[in-house]
Amino acid sequence: MRDFKVYVAEKPSLGKAIATVLAKHSPKKDSGREFIAGDDWAVVWAAGHIFEQNEPDYYLSSVYPGALKSKSSGRIVWTYDHLPLLPGTGEFPGWAIQLTKDRASLFRTIKTYVSKATIVVNAGDPDREGQLLIDEILDEIKLKPSIPVRRVLISAIDEHSVQSAINNEKENSQFSGLKHAALGRSRADWLCGMNYTRAATLRAKELGYSGSVVSIGRVQTPLLGLIAQRDLDIEKFKPTDYYGLVATIAAQNGTFFARWKPAENQVGLDVEGRLIDRKIAQELQAKIQGKQGTIINYSDENKTEGPWLPFSLDKLQVLSSKKYGYTPTQTLAAVQGLYETHKLCTYPRSDCSFLPTSQFSDAPDVIRAVSASQGYDATVSGMVDPSLKSRAWNDGKVTAHHAIIPTTKVADLTSLTKAERDIYSEICRRFMAQFLPVRKYRAVSVIVDVEKEIFTASGTTTTFVGWRAIYGAEADDEAGEENAVLPPMKKGDQIQCKGLNIEAKKTTPPKHFTESTLLDAMVNIHKFVTDPAVKKMFEKMLSDKKNGDEEAACGLGTPATRDSFVPKLIDVGLLTKEKPKKGKEDFIKSTAAGRALYLALPTEIGKPDMTALWEATLKRIEEGSATLEQFLAVQGNWITKTVNVFKSLDLKLPDPPGAKKADQKKFAPKQPAKPSGKKCPKCGSDLMIRKSAKGQFLGCSGFPKCQHTENP
Repeated sequence: MRDFKVYVAEKPSLGKAIATVLAKHSPKKDSGREFIAGDDWAVVWAAGHIFEQNEPDYYLSSVYPGALKSKSSGRIVWTYDHLPLLPGTGEFPGWAIQLTKDRASLFRTIKTYVSKATIVVNAGDPDREGQLLIDEILDEIKLKPSIPVRRVLISAIDEHSVQSAINNEKENSQFSGLKHAALGRSRADWLCGMNYTRAATLRAKELGYSGSVVSIGRVQTPLLGLIAQRDLDIEKFKPTDYYGLVATIAAQNGTFFARWKPAENQVGLDVEGRLIDRKIAQELQAKIQGKQGTIINYSDENKTEGPWLPFSLDKLQVLSSKKYGYTPTQTLAAVQGLYETHKLCTYPRSDCSFLPTSQFSDAPDVIRAVSASQGYDATVSGMVDPSLKSRAWNDGKVTAHHAIIPTTKVADLTSLTKAERDIYSEICRRFMAQFLPVRKYRAVSVIVDVEKEIFTASGTTTTFVGWRAIYGAEADDEAGEENAVLPPMKKGDQIQCKGLNIEAKKTTPPKHFTESTLLDAMVNIHKFVTDPAVKKMFEKMLSDKKNGDEEAACGLGTPATRDSFVPKLIDVGLLTKEKPKKGKEDFIKSTAAGRALYLALPTEIGKPDMTALWEATLKRIEEGSATLEQFLAVQGNWITKTVNVFKSLDLKLPDPPGAKKADQKKFAPKQPAKPSGKKCPKCGSDLMIRKSAKGQFLGCSGFPKCQHTENP
């Protein structure tokens, strides 16, 4: 019997690209709005997630069958008694998903073809969400154990890339870590959002808040905290004076400038190691001016510098924001268009800057396609060498998806928008740089001792431009050399300090976040972690990473979601944007309501520490060194503890404009039930004295299993 292979793609565009390749070997026989089929193959597709997490009422109605429902919405009324809501614990049913209302037809089509398959292929996007999206469909269909499930990782939807992925089919079970990590993220988001939003809203309304809902999210709230804390730091900032000391050093072969390096036990420094005592600066000036000294270390080396790594989505968004003023959302839309519509780049939602060695053989074709559209000058074109293999080609650093690079298709630039042209150009330059020679430069550093005071200087000079030729002045701007040239010296040489210049400076406040700086902060959230234990853990992670892989397991959110949170927080009145006096990018600031919420929340919710730690755990789940069950157990314990904290928070928030005054009596804190000394005649449990709108009554302590009530 001939196999019938069914590919389940994440999106119609990918499904149609797969069908185009399959049809070259076995012609298409049938097609419809939701499928394309041949004699021995079929391609079906979803349209994003066609299943979603069940609503809280699914779980609550099972445990509280008689719970009060809203007359307007028909949903169960929010109350502290229903918290914490933890699916799969206590009497709550286990986690369940439901088919979204407008996806029933898609699911029927997928199920029809999958039920005929002898082999099923998961063709979801090559990341956590893509893995889960298709796996959850197959789980709901309940495939027979005898039906093998394969996986194709399609990083670009041009014919060459799709064919290559199909030729390198893998076992779907190899990617279970991606599925479980995605489930962990999805369930954590649900748990935090549902429990904390309800707890915060109930508490705020107890204190007179008239808004509808106080939205709390696993990622959005620490992000709000990041911005609000920056705004507060700026407001309370007071400039202080400090002093930089630069010595003029005369050596045998020339004069240079060297900066003072304070000793570890130096007095008069602030916490940042800056000299804040002018008297000490003047004493140092008098101490060393005109004195002899010695070169205690000198280094003069010829070094090389390899090209910048290809782009992850985060780094592409940061560059696009700084250089062109594009928001992360605009950049994502442009690169998504390059991928899906024009088939000019690989999968865009990548957090990786490295490339698999299996694709190295495609380099000549990609180089030809890029060169045909970009028209690099003779200097650059003459240096391109397809045989060069940069550090970007590293299988050990490639996750489920690799860096964003061009495809073998030649671009018609006239068909692209300005943003697409700009971003395609940047993607192409990063790729082409991998096939240009290394930059060569001379690196010089010197350490000088004058009267037991240490001064240092360093400088670099480019001797061969190499790959930087493709960037021109842009690459030079990144160099930042303090001393372009230092005279030749050697250890032990005698020098003379001609003078010491005291540079009076003032500390400056931190800058408000912009789209690019906020995105960079989210990628490198470890820099904002305050808990010493968590900070130490991230420092160890970073020390273990080499060659620019600094963002592994350290981010807040994911490449696919990071651009979505600021608009959401603006919509609910917690953030705002402000035009700067200078610069292309708007400032992102917290509103009065945003700051009030941040200041009132428990520290672990409003700061990035815990969420950054969770992202690290999700990475471990992905790799197989941690389990989904362990992760959710920790979540449950933390949520249970924190929900109780909400009940006593000073959560006084400013009302939204136009809001009607809340009825505080409706949300007044409930008095705890007291034992009555009587037993329940139905189950024998204690009867408790409770209060309702109609007065006191006796209710069974075994509620909700026993719902007996009586008059006191």
